[in-house]
Amino acid sequence: MVDLASWYGLVSGRSDDYDALQLVAVVAPGGQSWASPFRAIADDGNDYFVKTLESCRRDWARGSLAVEYIVGRAGKLIEAPVCDSRLIRIPEDFRGDEIRPGIPLVPGIAHASKALEHADEQRDHLAYRNQDHNRARHVGVYALYDWCYGDDAQWLYDLDDDRSIYSHDHGLYFPPNHGGIEANILKQSADEPNVLPDAPKGLDPKAVETVARALEKIDRDALVNILRAVPASWPVSDEALATLGWFLEHRASAVASRLRALA
Repeated sequence: MVDLASWYGLVSGRSDDYDALQLVAVVAPGGQSWASPFRAIADDGNDYFVKTLESCRRDWARGSLAVEYIVGRAGKLIEAPVCDSRLIRIPEDFRGDEIRPGIPLVPGIAHASKALEHADEQRDHLAYRNQDHNRARHVGVYALYDWCYGDDAQWLYDLDDDRSIYSHDHGLYFPPNHGGIEANILKQSADEPNVLPDAPKGLDPKAVETVARALEKIDRDALVNILRAVPASWPVSDEALATLGWFLEHRASAVASRLRALA
């Protein structure tokens, strides 16, 4: 049992002091989805799909940038197959450039997800379990979906790597699954299972044990570092982030047990 009070005050001192990755070119405009990610090149030479506060079609969805970032970084802690989740700075030179009609870029910090060059997106169910290392990679998908209380599940299959799976587009994870982070609802949902309904037949049992142990060994400092990195300009409070940290730490061991039960 993790004491919620022990998280009070741990997420503080957030800032917008971030320059490790910067936008250098917009490659393709945003689509018509509710968060309108656009494809861009960063100064590390890689392509990313970028979401900004302004690209979200509804103000209440702007918290989804924090959700995206946190889920992606948390996924790395348990070796879940997630695309690289980064912060990215929009420099002043891009002020006013449109990412879709009527939506200009505003200098500041956005969320970037590293692009796969050739990928097939599917939403209906997990597929290609017997290809590449997907018997093991699917285990991380089940774990992440339950741990971070997933919704609107979306998978990418890398066509250049025998359809290796990636979980992506996590903006609607965490209860209430509407693109925001609400402390009261996190408290109410912390003990609720959120098991991915796909049949688990054929999962790699060694991967099940590896991921379950990673969940049981989640380090509080690692979670705090992720949450403190959420930019101060993003619309989520320190209190909500601290509650989310407690939610993830509190939930991890139960998710590990449910994961083992799948095998």
